[in-house]
Amino acid sequence: MFDFLGIFEQLHEAQAHFIGQIGESAFSQYAQQHLSNDYYIFNNIVLKANNGTTQIDQIILSKFGLFVVEIKSYKGWIWGDANNAQWTQTLPSGKYKFQNPLRQNYKHIKTLQSILGCPESHLKSLIVFSAHSEFRTELPNNVVRGGIDYINFIKQYQSVLLSDKEVTLIIEKILSNRLSNEEHQAHIQKIKEQYNNADEKNAPQCPRCAKTMVLRKSKSANNYGQTFWGCSQYPNCKAIINIKGDKEKAEEAARQVNRLINSLLRF
Repeated sequence: MFDFLGIFEQLHEAQAHFIGQIGESAFSQYAQQHLSNDYYIFNNIVLKANNGTTQIDQIILSKFGLFVVEIKSYKGWIWGDANNAQWTQTLPSGKYKFQNPLRQNYKHIKTLQSILGCPESHLKSLIVFSAHSEFRTELPNNVVRGGIDYINFIKQYQSVLLSDKEVTLIIEKILSNRLSNEEHQAHIQKIKEQYNNADEKNAPQCPRCAKTMVLRKSKSANNYGQTFWGCSQYPNCKAIINIKGDKEKAEEAARQVNRLINSLLRF
């Protein structure tokens, strides 16, 4: 049998790594060029947390506070609302759902607040999309696109919140709670296995709030009786992970391969 799943996994890894690295690297270089030496930049950092680990695309630290940055290297039209669990990316090949990055970054904020012991008001959430994207709905002012708006958002904060000593202490805490390279790779592999191989036996960690998920059955007409993982904190957290059979996984992988090839050809 043709291994759609294997091919898709390899292509998806290559594309995600390639595009993600380009996006994060571009914004890192832009920050280094347009921010003074008073700003300390941490890229693609995984921190130990009480309930596991948290991966943060970028932390920019200064006496004006900490900017916690989630980078989305997406093209196409972006549709979203601050209160929606998911946003939508529209490309010529179709529409794709992704987690509301504001909610995603909120977990990062709370993790850093716990590690650093500083007020939440000292941490600024910032979501940055590629300049190749276009917002089709009105979004909060901390959701921006392109390098200029990214830097302008950071530079607008000029009130001193941290002393030099406090900045140094925060740097030490971030570095001491960062995963080693080996731990980082193990973290990535665990996440891949958790979501690619979701079954009814092993409860995964909630992708939104990191709590343990519980097995539930759908009551909707289209999927009545079908099992899925739902967050144990429902209704405060409504994250779910669907459980697919081998046939469904193969069919979905075949569709994803076609979409991915089309996307790579347009990149």
